[in-house]
Amino acid sequence: MRSLSAFIAVCLVALTIGCASEPVYHDVNYDYDVKADFDRLKTYKWVSMPATLRIDDFNRSRIREYVESELGAKGFRMTEDKPDMYIVMFGGGYKAVDMSVIMQYEVYTIGRLKLAMYDTGSNREIWWGETKADLRHDMTPDEKDDVTKTAVTRILEYFPPSGTYN
Repeated sequence: MRSLSAFIAVCLVALTIGCASEPVYHDVNYDYDVKADFDRLKTYKWVSMPATLRIDDFNRSRIREYVESELGAKGFRMTEDKPDMYIVMFGGGYKAVDMSVIMQYEVYTIGRLKLAMYDTGSNREIWWGETKADLRHDMTPDEKDDVTKTAVTRILEYFPPSGTYN
């Protein structure tokens, strides 16, 4: 009888988690070149690469808007003329499935966002940060905006690296 009660409790917890409509935010991973001089960086320019094209136009626009806002608040500005660094966004996603006890399921996308900064003088990567966020198909554009903004904000908390500020 105890095992049946435990099984039911586990099933109810799984059902509750599976039905949760709030996005799940994942850890942020980042790395940087410890020899890079981040204090000299003041300007940036966006660069598109093939990996960027895996992100749809709506999300690319969202990401750019939030990155520009976050970097602007830190004193960086975008320029087309001789920037100090290039920014590249990488992304993609994979499908995940939540299945409930009563055999209903929902397929949703877990999106990966990586922002990478490159030194324009050497064309070498000097910093990157990435995270994942759950984007459900039934989210409104405003909810997708919130998820994207949170992901960008969380990534850029680590740029520039601690101890280096403009």
